[in-house]
Amino acid sequence: MLKKITKDELKQILDNHKLWLEDNSKGKRADLSFADLHSADLHSADLSGIDLRSADLRFANLSSANLSYADLRSANLSSADLSSANLSSAKLGDAYLCFANLDKQYIQISCIGSRKGTTTYCVDDDIIYCGCWTGTLKEFEKRVKETHKNNEQYLKEYLGAIRYFKSISMKGGKR
Repeated sequence: MLKKITKDELKQILDNHKLWLEDNSKGKRADLSFADLHSADLHSADLSGIDLRSADLRFANLSSANLSYADLRSANLSSADLSSANLSSAKLGDAYLCFANLDKQYIQISCIGSRKGTTTYCVDDDIIYCGCWTGTLKEFEKRVKETHKNNEQYLKEYLGAIRYFKSISMKGGKR
């Protein structure tokens, strides 16, 4: 069940998070997992390292926000504005990005592999997010071949996804 967060509560949580970022002996790392942040204005906020697992961020303004190292697994980011947001090293496994405004091209394939999860590929940065694993497409292909060499079904699923990601990249998907 989602926790409703008021604007005042959100401000207090983010103020404590800012203190924690400056000196982790002060403040507190923000935990907004399972939070209802539908339509929240988080423009330019420093959300690095924040826990937003399974949060409802539909229609949220996250433009120019720093989401580096943020945990966004299973977060609903549909129709969120993520333009110019820093998503470096963010965990995006099973995050829902449908209609999100990104200034980078992301492709998702759902219900794939042994965990039947979502695999996300950032075409522009050549980064794969698969569960808790992150790396380049080439690294992902190597890992898939090693991990699933004895499971033909999962190997075929992942290699099919990799071929698709490569075809998008070759068609000029990269800017």
